[in-house]
Amino acid sequence: MTAVTSEEGLHDHVRDSAPEFWQALIDLVKHKSTADRPDPPLRTTAETIVGLFRSVGLSSAGVTTITHGGKTSAPLVYADQRADTDDARTVLLYAHYDVQPADESTWQVTKPFVPKEVAAGGDTRLYGRGAADDKSGVVMHLGALKALRDTRSGLPVNVKVVVEGEEESGSVLDSYLADNPGDPRFKADLVVVADTGNLAVGLPALTSTLRGILVVDVTVRTLAKEVHSGMYGGPAPDAFMVLARLLSTLHDANGDVAVPGLTRFEHDWPAVPEEQYRENAGVEPGVDLVGTGTLAQRLFGRPALNVVGLRGAPSMDRPANVLHPEVTARISVRLAPNQDPDAALRAIEEHIGANAPEAVVREVEPVSLGQGFAAYRGPYHAAVETALKTAYGTDDVAHAGQGGSIPLVSALHAANPGSDIVLWGCEEPLANIHGDDESVSRSELERMTLAEALLLNALAGPRR
Repeated sequence: MTAVTSEEGLHDHVRDSAPEFWQALIDLVKHKSTADRPDPPLRTTAETIVGLFRSVGLSSAGVTTITHGGKTSAPLVYADQRADTDDARTVLLYAHYDVQPADESTWQVTKPFVPKEVAAGGDTRLYGRGAADDKSGVVMHLGALKALRDTRSGLPVNVKVVVEGEEESGSVLDSYLADNPGDPRFKADLVVVADTGNLAVGLPALTSTLRGILVVDVTVRTLAKEVHSGMYGGPAPDAFMVLARLLSTLHDANGDVAVPGLTRFEHDWPAVPEEQYRENAGVEPGVDLVGTGTLAQRLFGRPALNVVGLRGAPSMDRPANVLHPEVTARISVRLAPNQDPDAALRAIEEHIGANAPEAVVREVEPVSLGQGFAAYRGPYHAAVETALKTAYGTDDVAHAGQGGSIPLVSALHAANPGSDIVLWGCEEPLANIHGDDESVSRSELERMTLAEALLLNALAGPRR
C-alpha cells in the first residue's frame, strides 16, 4: 500500500481546516438529538449532517430509514461514494448523532445543549451533550474526507458512511444487520467505528474489546393494593423491601457479580492506574472500590450489574406510610466480551427465580441485549497503527478495553467476517460521556481526524 498524498500535506490541511470543523461540532451540539425526542428533531439533525457530508464531496449522502421486526429506525444518514480508481478498497465509516438525555439542573459548566469552549492546559475543551459521544465521530469523518478531497484528485478508497440516530436507545440497524448480514450496503474491507477513545489526551489507543449488554426489568408483586404501614406493616411483605433483598443476592460480599452463568473474559489489557480511575470516576475519598481482580479485568472483562431505574418504589417527593404492592427495577448488565446475551438472560431469569421468596410474583422482562466484541488483527492493522503513531508522534499505541457496549460492532463483524474493525475516537476519560458536563478535547479531535485521513490515504490502490 503506497500513499499518494504526502503526510505533511494531510497534516497541514487538517490543521488549517480544524477551525471549520470545530465550528461544525459546536453547531451540532446545539441540536437536541436525544433518543427520547420524536422524529422531527432527529430528522433535522440528520439532514444537517447530510449537508455537511455533501459539502466535503459526498454527493450520494442522504437520509433513509430501515424497517425490521415491525420497527422503523430513526433517520439514518447513508452515503456510498466511489473512488477515482477501479477495484479500490472499500471503507465503511460509522458514527451516531443521537445523544443521551441530560438533566440540565446538574450541569455546572454550561447547559447540555449550549456549547461552551473552555481553555485548559494549552488545549481547549468543548462542553455540551454529544460533544464527544458521538458528534465528535461525525466531525472526524468529515474532516478526514475533506482533507483527502482537497489534497488529491479524488477519493483513494470507496467510502460508505453510516451515521445512525438511535445507538443510545436500541438500534433497529443492529437487529436488522444481525438478521441480514448479506446486505451489500454494509459490506467493506475495513470498518471504522468512531465511537470510543484513547487512554488519555495524547495517549493513542485502539479498542480491543467491548463488553456486551443486557437490560431487563425485574418486577416483584406481593400485595393486591397499597395498605397502611402501621396497620399491616411487619407481617405483610412490602414489594420494595422484597425487591431490595432480591437485588442484594446479585453480588457477593466482595462486590463481584454472583449470578451463575455470567462469564468472564481474560485478555492482556494495559493496567488501569487506580488513582487516575478514582479521580475520573469521582469516587469519594476513603470509599473502597468493589470487586476483585485487576481494575482492567473488572472494567473490561467481567460482568457489571447496576439498577438504572425504579418504578413503584417509595418516592421522596411524596412519601407516604404505605406498603407498596408492586415494584419494578430496571437492571443493566454489562457482559464479558465473549458472553452470549441469550445465555446471560437465562442466567438472570434462573437466578431471580431461585432467590425470590416462595410464592412472590416475579417477572423478568428483557428490554434490550447486545453482543460484545473482541477484536483481532487483520490485514490492515499495521496501517491503522502507523496512522495513529504518525498523528500522535509516538512509537506506542495501546490496545485497550472499553467497559461500554456498541452492539452494532458485533453485527458489522458478522457481516464482514474477513475485514478489519477499527474502534477509535475522541472519547477519552475526561470526556465524561453520558455524564454531566460532557466535553471533548480540540487537540484529540484534530489528531484523530489526521489519523483517519492518513489511514484512508494509505489504503490507496487496488485491492489484492
